[in-house]
Amino acid sequence: MLSTAFSLAIVGYVVTLAMGRTLAAKHGYDVDPNQEMLALGCSNFLGSFFKIHVICCALSVTLAVDSAGGSSQSVLGALIAVNLKNTLLQLSDPFYLWKKSKLECCVWVVSFLATFFLSLPYGVAVGVGFSILVVIFQTQFRNGSEVGQIMDTDIYKNPKVYSKVQSLSGVKIVCYCSPLYFANADIFRQKVIKKTGLDPGKLLLARKKFLKKQTRELKLQENAENVERRRTVGSLLFMKPQTTSQLQLQQDFHLDEQTTPTSYVNFHCDDTDQTDQRASSQPPSPITMETHPVPFHTLVLDLAGVSFIDLMGIKVLTKMKKSYEMLGISFYLANVQAQVYEELEAGGVFEDGSITRGHLFLSVHDAILSSQHRAAAPSASDQMHRAKTELAFDMEEEEKDLEQELF
Repeated sequence: MLSTAFSLAIVGYVVTLAMGRTLAAKHGYDVDPNQEMLALGCSNFLGSFFKIHVICCALSVTLAVDSAGGSSQSVLGALIAVNLKNTLLQLSDPFYLWKKSKLECCVWVVSFLATFFLSLPYGVAVGVGFSILVVIFQTQFRNGSEVGQIMDTDIYKNPKVYSKVQSLSGVKIVCYCSPLYFANADIFRQKVIKKTGLDPGKLLLARKKFLKKQTRELKLQENAENVERRRTVGSLLFMKPQTTSQLQLQQDFHLDEQTTPTSYVNFHCDDTDQTDQRASSQPPSPITMETHPVPFHTLVLDLAGVSFIDLMGIKVLTKMKKSYEMLGISFYLANVQAQVYEELEAGGVFEDGSITRGHLFLSVHDAILSSQHRAAAPSASDQMHRAKTELAFDMEEEEKDLEQELF
């Protein structure tokens, strides 16, 4: 291939230069060999990226045009150059796009290079594919934010952007501005954990391990008490000499030989041992664990920026609600769009009761007022539900991977 290309380059250059000198001598002008070599080299080099034929002089056509009196310039080349003027000016677009949006600049550069080196159809396909990857990248790494209440208003904004924003005691509000689907569902959960500062999965696993440890220690203590009880059952009675006065001892010492000495023996049952035995026979108290206070009692998710949600996103929401409610934290959704509500309803979350309609609010302020009212005066049903779900661990059930079940 290299030898063939080199031969074509030499032959094409010689033929073109010879024809140029012939016509130059006929019409009285000069031909620069270096200029001809540069023109042929640049034309063939740039044209090789677009799969064109080798540029060379056509002997018969050139002589025919000269015999007919033709002396015009390359009109076709001039037309193409004029039409490409605006296109060539677009080569400065990457500098403008880099200042405005670096991702848009990357899309432009990738599409241009793919078209330049691979031809137009492949370049268009590469550009479309890279644009789709950019969209997925933007939806995955869109940052959520924790919002607070602007003083003396019912508006909730990001405190890093707005001033006079105060956080509410016992309430966490997280705003997420991106569709919730399979590509970013787990990232959404991680964002909520990061903004709230509480990982329910790890906390529930820690509580479960603590209960297992306490149960194991209690069983070991019961076994040790049973062994000790067996050892002390046969030794409840023991001999204890009666204390005698010094006068009685002297009398016993001066007894006659015919008199039989008297020994005093008292069989006595120790009351303290009976008390210990009675106390140890009582059944041990059940394992109790004071729940560590969580930093907040209500979590509100502002879904105003969520345009759609798929089944994976619905699954993540239901599992998050379940895990937070096991810790005694209320879980609310606010500003749910109509399309998102229809998708939640189609996903069956209202039918199976994983998320009830009572957990959805038209605005964040409505959810805050409801949470404050319930926290100030919890109803009997709320207390019963919280008591059931706060520490829902049965140590005799089958061992399950709680972290896999929750998330």
